[in-house]
Amino acid sequence: MNLTWLTIFGVSLTLLAAVTSLGMLLFPERWGKLEAWAYGGARRPFPIWGLAVLLLALWGLGTTDFALRSDTGRTWAGWALVAGVPAFWAVKSAALVFNPRGRAVVSGISDPRSWRRIGLARLPIALGLAALVWFA
Repeated sequence: MNLTWLTIFGVSLTLLAAVTSLGMLLFPERWGKLEAWAYGGARRPFPIWGLAVLLLALWGLGTTDFALRSDTGRTWAGWALVAGVPAFWAVKSAALVFNPRGRAVVSGISDPRSWRRIGLARLPIALGLAALVWFA
């Protein structure tokens, strides 16, 4: 594993997944308020758009880095990071970010036990992303 843009992208995603999962587990009431702020209104707050732009920029740099590698430098894990992750993003965006009903469901979760269950369910995502970064 060397420090390339693809690695920076993958580590950023891994940390984001871990931090959000831990936030849901450790501070479920606050997390519910944060999700309601991020998804509850008709428009996304500026910091949410800023984070999205930052992640897309890192993905673009990581994808460019991956595309410029020789064929032997392109691993299955790299393909998963540059193609698989954006595919999941598209599905999540269609279901939650750009879907008023999906946003209402997420922003309406108020039970701390529900947030803890979601946080536990998301922890394997961080582990999977860490594995992809390691093998990319």
